[in-house]
Amino acid sequence: DPDMATSGAMIGSTAAWADGYTGAGSRIAVIDTGTDTDHQSFDNGAFLYALKENAEEAGLSQEAYLASLNLLDVEEVAAVLPQLNVHERSPKLTAEDLYLNEKLPFGYNYVDTNLRITHDYDNFGGHGSHVAGIAAANATEGTDVVGVAPDAQILVMKVFGVNGGAYFDDIMAALEDCYRLNVDAVNMSLGSPAGFT
Repeated sequence: DPDMATSGAMIGSTAAWADGYTGAGSRIAVIDTGTDTDHQSFDNGAFLYALKENAEEAGLSQEAYLASLNLLDVEEVAAVLPQLNVHERSPKLTAEDLYLNEKLPFGYNYVDTNLRITHDYDNFGGHGSHVAGIAAANATEGTDVVGVAPDAQILVMKVFGVNGGAYFDDIMAALEDCYRLNVDAVNMSLGSPAGFT
């Protein structure tokens, strides 16, 4: 079994889920190598289905439940866009460009200053997807791989680019944008076997 199939019980996340703490309404930024946006762990339909189930369990309409959450939406991204480092680096981008969907409401490549946030254009592997999955992979039927906060949103902030390496100015720019986007938690597992440079 994949380690993720047993880690939830080991760290107590299954008990948190039973008490209703699924991460719904939380924003988790992953400052890393990007995210496989096509992976089932980040499927928007599965995310919305889980929120619909949460609404039913809470005895609320889906609209009322969604309104009670602090979901990052395209309107909020648009409202803060002029203050973001993204805007300074790529002034022609709009909020609609940065917003993928409800599960992945923000994505930007800080090092290459573009929207290529997947692993398809470099050789850094899937580390960003791996840690995003640990944090907030959807609870989908047919898999035991579930993130600690499966109903949280993931903001993809890619800082490893096609030419290699991550740089402090890109990392700091992403962190500053986390503040302006009201992120609840940030994952930065940066480094290498030879140490961080």
